[in-house]
Amino acid sequence: KKKKKKKKKPLLVVGLFWKATCCLVFGKLQEQPVTTVMKLLMLSAKLGMGITEALISVWATVWVQRNAPHDARARWLGFAGTSAGIGNGVGSGMASLWNPIYAFFLQAFILFLIWASLLLTPARFFRFGGPMQSSEHGDSEDGDPLMPDLQFGSQMLVQQVVRGVAVAVHHENIVTLESMKMPGHYLDASDEPLDHGFKVRITKGDTTDGTWSQFKMTQAEHDVGLTSFESVRLPGHFLDVSGESLGWRGTRVKVRISEFEHEGAEEEEEGKIAEHSSIAWAYYRLRSVGSERGLFHIESERLPGFYLNATGEKMTRGTRVCMAKEDPNVADWAVFKIQDFTGHYEGPVAVDFSAEATMLGRLSLLLKNPIWLFTAMAISLNCFVTSGISFMWQNTIDNVWGMGNAWSYFLFIFSTGIGGLVGVVVGPKIFDQMLGGFVFPQGKARCLLWAKRMTFLAALCSTACTMLMVEKSAHLVYSNEQSVVYWQLAVLVFCIFGIFFCINSITGTLYGINTESVNEEARPFAAGLTVSFQNVFGYAFGPLLPSIASQVVGSCVRDSWPQWPWNQEAVDGAKYAAGMSYALASTWVLFFFARKAAVSARLAHISVRSFSQSFRSAAGFREPLSPTLTG
Repeated sequence: KKKKKKKKKPLLVVGLFWKATCCLVFGKLQEQPVTTVMKLLMLSAKLGMGITEALISVWATVWVQRNAPHDARARWLGFAGTSAGIGNGVGSGMASLWNPIYAFFLQAFILFLIWASLLLTPARFFRFGGPMQSSEHGDSEDGDPLMPDLQFGSQMLVQQVVRGVAVAVHHENIVTLESMKMPGHYLDASDEPLDHGFKVRITKGDTTDGTWSQFKMTQAEHDVGLTSFESVRLPGHFLDVSGESLGWRGTRVKVRISEFEHEGAEEEEEGKIAEHSSIAWAYYRLRSVGSERGLFHIESERLPGFYLNATGEKMTRGTRVCMAKEDPNVADWAVFKIQDFTGHYEGPVAVDFSAEATMLGRLSLLLKNPIWLFTAMAISLNCFVTSGISFMWQNTIDNVWGMGNAWSYFLFIFSTGIGGLVGVVVGPKIFDQMLGGFVFPQGKARCLLWAKRMTFLAALCSTACTMLMVEKSAHLVYSNEQSVVYWQLAVLVFCIFGIFFCINSITGTLYGINTESVNEEARPFAAGLTVSFQNVFGYAFGPLLPSIASQVVGSCVRDSWPQWPWNQEAVDGAKYAAGMSYALASTWVLFFFARKAAVSARLAHISVRSFSQSFRSAAGFREPLSPTLTG
């Protein structure tokens, strides 16, 4: 049966009218004498504003995501996502330069004008629109006009399979590598990222619990004596002798899991042996040990005389593994037992995010989605940083540098407003035009990698500001007098300009990837939870925690030296400088979640290759041969 479409315009009309009414009521209540009843009524009006604001925010995010062109989605979502930040900044400025009561009346008046425009707008403009058709992107780089019935994700998988058909199939089978120095400990391809590839270690565990210990052992076609080890957990990534020295002696080098990229079937066929030296990092020679079957020394082809070494040195997780240039026959540090994997791993259980699921069930499924979770937290920390800086700005500039409201607001508009606007304009050029958007898993991984870099740049700017504000706070306490140094103010303004530029340039991309990380029916619920995250962890905690930090510093200064004749201006300057430093330092938490999101997207893109291999088998392509492991 055809589903009946839900009308969205009436809900939006009611929500916006309620929002405007609550703003008007809140302004009127502020004119009344302060009593307990008035406080409760004001809190109720504030609650009404928040509920309807969330309603509109959820609808707007999903609407923009569904209707924006795929090659301009970061731009659309960037303007939509930063609108709240811009409104927050303008509202703070209006409240500081004008009577706050009149500011609420002005807000209610503007909302009623928007509500009237909403009434006159045809309902068809508020529909989400149907699913995007692949024919719309038939001429694009990522689309495929020969496969019009497949959605974006499936198109990419099929294209990978078609490209992989031309690659020669070698002798291969799935194995585990057990250290004889530490029985029960296996070579582990971890999901902890490096700048190039992933960490590898020796870990004790159940080899049937996931694919962490499984490797696809492949014999080279041009030399059957050479073997490579591809991680089953990270398809396309091979055991790699990096060549980086480990320690000062130079007898040990680092090992990692690195990606091998094919340059095309023709080039591969023409230069298999000629290019042998360039791909030697992925090949090893197995030297049999004794008469027991499956025991080997694993020697690097890239670095002859270097053998895989189970050092036994403790790491945060597992023990260190490296390549060592030592006699492998001394002790059993270089002996590994290579055996066929005989266990059975079912893989992750598929779940259906259906309308019949309970609220807690939906929440549980959503929190298990790492890309959604980490992008939602990154969005929340984005709001935390912007709202925290905006909240502390007026008091910091006034009490530390003694500037009035007019100059303070001017510097605020320059550093946060213009900086954010430039970021909104430049960000889409990076993510939409240079990186090609985030429609495909590869695009999501690439965009989040750049988002991580941008947040790292913002964190560096925040570090300079934080050190400056901490020094300023300590100096004010030590000297017990106000001191104005304008070059410090200039550094603060330009660093905050850089912070807002970096943060606002990635906002649209974070919103887009967050929304697209879940399936179609889950998006309204996911968008609503994201808005809840940003309102609670961002806009609520952003002003709250820095203000608490400033009050704690002010109280501690007076409580520590109660008899000292403190200069009130110096104490106020010190505590607001400390509060601003707290808001600035939180940029590193934003970088942490952006990095986790980038890693999750990278792993999701890699895992796609597992599907492509299954698709190849299902399509009837040639199956690999399985050699026998003999001594």
